[in-house]
Amino acid sequence: MSTIEGSDSDREIGGPDSAPRKKRSFRSHEQLVGLIILSVAFIIGSLSVSSGIRGRDQSKQNQISITGSAEEAVTSNTFQWTANFSSTKSTTSAALAQLNGWTIQIQKALIAAGALNSEISFGTVNVQPNESSTGAVVSFTMTQTVNVQSSRLDAMQRVLGVSNLLLSNDVPFIAQQPNYTFNGLKKLRPILTKEAAANARQRAQAALGKNVTLGKPISISVGQVSVDAPGSVNYGSGDFNTSSIPKVVSVVVYATYATG
Repeated sequence: MSTIEGSDSDREIGGPDSAPRKKRSFRSHEQLVGLIILSVAFIIGSLSVSSGIRGRDQSKQNQISITGSAEEAVTSNTFQWTANFSSTKSTTSAALAQLNGWTIQIQKALIAAGALNSEISFGTVNVQPNESSTGAVVSFTMTQTVNVQSSRLDAMQRVLGVSNLLLSNDVPFIAQQPNYTFNGLKKLRPILTKEAAANARQRAQAALGKNVTLGKPISISVGQVSVDAPGSVNYGSGDFNTSSIPKVVSVVVYATYATG
């Protein structure tokens, strides 16, 4: 009896149930080691990120971003004025005849007002057939454009009065607003850009004070050239004013400098 009990006891101690305990114990050690490795990696990663953020903040502290600008007052040197006139008749020949008569009237009126023949140009005639509700063509509308372009701005002020004169004589002269432009932007832009860059550096140094050294530029970008009427400030907007004879041309520079 004792021998059998001893055998049962042996099976209980070293039998099949003991293997899962060893496996569970070994697995627990693996999980613990994994957690330790993960924790160490997390700490190292946190230190690296912290160091990177400090380095980036430090880099930003050693630079300054500033805006510089330059402007110059100019006077428009080109006048351009466009108008159109139309005739609607039952036949193309009748519409064209009326249109040609108006062309002669318009040209004579413009020259009488001070425009030169070389400053006046007429566009091609555009023909538009007009249909009834049934789809049949009942008339034709012919339209032509006239353009006046000159560098003699003073002389052109009288020319603008032609519009009312022609309308009073039953000529359907539909005029647009005159455009005044300055054609020296190509030469002026690099000059103003250089002045705007110098202005940016002066402003950056003034912002830092005398005790901080302003270093080399890290980046410089140039905004659009703006052409505005006097009194309106739209630096870098890219506006192109054509309504006024006097204008202000401006350029903006966005710069970042290293600081010592």
